[in-house]
Amino acid sequence: MKLCWLNTDNRSEAYIFYKRFLPYARLSKKEQVGVLFTLKNEDERQEVIAAIRLRPIGSFTLLTGMLVHPDYREQGLAHQIMASLAGIFENNKTFLFSLPSLTRFYQQHQFIQTEDVPNDILQLFSKYQRQGKELVLMKFSDEIQ
Repeated sequence: MKLCWLNTDNRSEAYIFYKRFLPYARLSKKEQVGVLFTLKNEDERQEVIAAIRLRPIGSFTLLTGMLVHPDYREQGLAHQIMASLAGIFENNKTFLFSLPSLTRFYQQHQFIQTEDVPNDILQLFSKYQRQGKELVLMKFSDEIQ
C-alpha cells in the first residue's frame, strides 16, 4: 500500500475517518493529509484504514494525527507510514507530541525526546500540557544516537 496525499478539496473520506476514530481531531487546510486505503475490489468501495497529518508551524513541521483503523492495527501500517515519510522529515525541524506509550515506536523511526525546541512548537506543546494531556515532545534526528 502506498501513502496517498489528499488535496484540500478531496478530504471528505479523511474527515469521516477522523470523526469516527479520533473525534477531537481538527483538520486544517494548511495541513498535508496522507492516507492509506484498503485494496480496491471491483465491488468494494475504498476505505481509509490509516491517516497522518503534517502541520506547518513557521519553518517547522509537526507530525500529528497518526491513526490506524482498529481493525487494521498490529499489522505494521504505522511503521509503513513512518518509513514512507522518512525522506521528508527534516533533521531538527520535524516534531511530534507522543503519548508516553508510543515513544518507543517513534524512537524506532529516529525521533528522540527533546526540550530543545523552537518557541512556536513549545507554545503549542505547553497549551496541550495545560489541558492535562500527558505527552512527550520529540524531534526527528538523523544523527546516530
